[in-house]
Amino acid sequence: MSADFVSTEVTSSADGAFYRVAPIEDFALNELHSVEIGGRTITMVRTENGIFSFGSRCPHQGGPMCSGSIHGTMLPSDPDEYVYGQDGEVIRCPWHAYEFSIRTGESIGGAVRGRVPVYQVDVRDDVVYASLIRIKR
Repeated sequence: MSADFVSTEVTSSADGAFYRVAPIEDFALNELHSVEIGGRTITMVRTENGIFSFGSRCPHQGGPMCSGSIHGTMLPSDPDEYVYGQDGEVIRCPWHAYEFSIRTGESIGGAVRGRVPVYQVDVRDDVVYASLIRIKR
């Protein structure tokens, strides 16, 4: 699969190198994009809650996260009660449907050891920039 966006333009900030990805209007809501920056492929998505950037492979068996889907998930609740939450903040792997937080990269419910790396994103003058600097949680 080829990348939706490829960036070679690098800018610097106090936080390190950021790569120009695309204008924000090129990111339709909840549509996953494969992005190549600095020779690496990452996945990016724009949701109602912002723009997020995370690893391109599932830590379970390497499923392509850019082919996954953005959802919410079932939250812990009382017996016979079903509570849906975190809408637009969960990426579901296309291979085995494991879910991960797009904010932290953690597996939902601890179903998978490991996590999806989550990277810094910046929006400047309606242009999206991404970094390969991992967000520590």
